[in-house]
Amino acid sequence: MKKIIALCLCLVLVSALAACTAPAAPVTPEEESTPVTTPAPTEEPTPAPEEPGAVPTPAPEGEETEQEFHGSLLPMPESSDQAFVAAFMENPIDQRYLDDLDLASSLTEIADVNNAAAESWKNQIDAAYIHILEIADEETVSRVKAEQEAWLDAQNDQLQTIRDQAEEEGAVAAVNVSENIMLYYRSRAIDLCAVLYSLEEQIVFG
Repeated sequence: MKKIIALCLCLVLVSALAACTAPAAPVTPEEESTPVTTPAPTEEPTPAPEEPGAVPTPAPEGEETEQEFHGSLLPMPESSDQAFVAAFMENPIDQRYLDDLDLASSLTEIADVNNAAAESWKNQIDAAYIHILEIADEETVSRVKAEQEAWLDAQNDQLQTIRDQAEEEGAVAAVNVSENIMLYYRSRAIDLCAVLYSLEEQIVFG
């Protein structure tokens, strides 16, 4: 009986010892959760504003420079010598004509301004022609004389043509005729002034 009890105790002790000495079941470590970091959006550098190009300010619509206004009423000389053109366009006859025209308040007054300018250009033609004969060489004098004689011979017919071409009547016709006659004398004065400028590099008016 004692042996049975002792054997049971031994079995109990062996079982207990086996339980104590049995290797522990491996514990699977929990997977460490790797935090997912959302990368911050890459900010692209703001481009520097482009320097705007210099844009010229256009002239107000409808405005004309003084030279453009002058040339629209009184044609510029058709010459390749720009120095002569510049010198001629400063002539006092044109300047006085434009000033008087600006003050004219009726068609009759405008016609009077045209007639006065025509008379001034006739005087300029005579003065320029005489001065050329005084200072030019023989060849130039001969050429200018021939041109002046031809111009004088055709003058009456040219003036009559200007009058005949007037389509209007009354004061309007008088204005247009007087203006075209003034431009006719001015054109001849330009030719003679060009000769003078080629000789002296200056133009004397009056």
